[in-house]
Amino acid sequence: MRGDILKIKQFLENQNSVTLTREQENRIKKARQLIKKAIDEDRTIYGINTGFGKLSQVKVSRDKLEKLQLNLLRSHACGVGNPVKKDIVRIMMYLKIDNLSEGNSGCSLAVVEKLIELLNKDIIPVVPQKGSVGASGDLAPLAHMSLPLIGEGDVYYQKEKMKAADLVGQGIYDPVKLGPKDGLSLINGTQYSTAMLIYAMMETDKIMILSQLAAAMSIEADMATDVPFYNSIHQARGQKGQIKIAHQILNLLEDSEIIASHKDCDKVQDPYSYRCIPQVYGTVQDTIDFVSQIVEREMKAVTDNPLVFPEQDAVFSGGNFHAEPIAMSSDYLAIALTDLGNMIERRIANLMDSNMSHLPPFLIEASGVNSGFMIAHVTAAALTAENRTMANPASVETITTSANQEDHVSMAPNAGMKLLNIIDNIEHIISIELLVAAQGIDLRGNLGRGRGTEAGYQKVREAVPKLEDDRIMYRDFEKIKQLFNEDNFIEEIKKIIHK
Repeated sequence: MRGDILKIKQFLENQNSVTLTREQENRIKKARQLIKKAIDEDRTIYGINTGFGKLSQVKVSRDKLEKLQLNLLRSHACGVGNPVKKDIVRIMMYLKIDNLSEGNSGCSLAVVEKLIELLNKDIIPVVPQKGSVGASGDLAPLAHMSLPLIGEGDVYYQKEKMKAADLVGQGIYDPVKLGPKDGLSLINGTQYSTAMLIYAMMETDKIMILSQLAAAMSIEADMATDVPFYNSIHQARGQKGQIKIAHQILNLLEDSEIIASHKDCDKVQDPYSYRCIPQVYGTVQDTIDFVSQIVEREMKAVTDNPLVFPEQDAVFSGGNFHAEPIAMSSDYLAIALTDLGNMIERRIANLMDSNMSHLPPFLIEASGVNSGFMIAHVTAAALTAENRTMANPASVETITTSANQEDHVSMAPNAGMKLLNIIDNIEHIISIELLVAAQGIDLRGNLGRGRGTEAGYQKVREAVPKLEDDRIMYRDFEKIKQLFNEDNFIEEIKKIIHK
């Protein structure tokens, strides 16, 4: 996980207070002075004294500038669907504060300070998932995020959902008064789309650790060879991710008696889902690294419009609100993770097939009366197929809005929502492989496991016993999926992998 994304993760975990530096305050004030100067000089500037979108040609009189910004928040709060996860909203707020503190937005310092106050008091706006096309900014989600600043909309506070107006009435906080450009600065930007991708990246870090653990356990369960992971093979190709994954799998399998027990067997080659783990997982890792670079640039970016440049005494309209970098990155990551799931499902299928694994059918010794892991594989297959459908890129689905003024949009929010659904499915698929692989290892007898696979096997067996007779299995799935929330265990495996 790269530095700035790790910083966000630590912020969420520790709930650190957010503050502005003196330098940031000065940058905000300088940009604000230029906005005031432009109004005094009666310059016509988009979004400051004009309407929005197709209405940008409509000049707004000076006495209505405050109402213009209020109406902007109210009219654009058109989201629908289930609420966004609180942590994603926290990331949105954090990013918006960073964005505005660069001093290119022209909003008032009071607006930034109010956003900081809400975040530090853990007053989290209720933001519906759907309603943004990811161009002109994530308008609807950011409008919902911003309504509580003016004492409107809904929030979560002390584990309850309530009206922001009620908190204002109780004296928990005072609403801020909007001035020229304030509302537009708040809702113009890519913070919703970027927050979803950052959240996805944090989950992806865990996915890569546990998916390698599950793969290594399956290698032992299926009596596959470790030869395809030898460094010389991967150096001959030179792909960074491939070299890295091969090394890490060998670390997980280090000192495995299971691997050593069949060094001279008659089996010539393993199926691709074992033999090509470095090539596939390595490409996924390279994709993650590529996407991380784009995300970290976007985290530092100023993405509203128009932008203010005090040193040039200028306000320029452009298109930094267009979330294409985030849209395509989310799609790219979704495709990579979907193919990760494809390979995992194939290994689960191999372990079900006694002709392939030479283990009891469906990994249950009394098969027939017992179905074993038959339907566990069906669940994995269903999730894998669902991911393939969702991996269809959202970023090619541009659609025209605002009476043809906004005629190419990114669809980054749709890409982000699909990505998060794919990630949830992948975590279930990995959980099933961990269960299946542990069962296969049990059926191999008492041979010693590798350094990493032993830790994984013991953790699975702490949560779920060996399957001797059919039982209700969805509860087992739920217990193993909780490993994605066990940071200490993930860190333990990470240390073994990165040895």
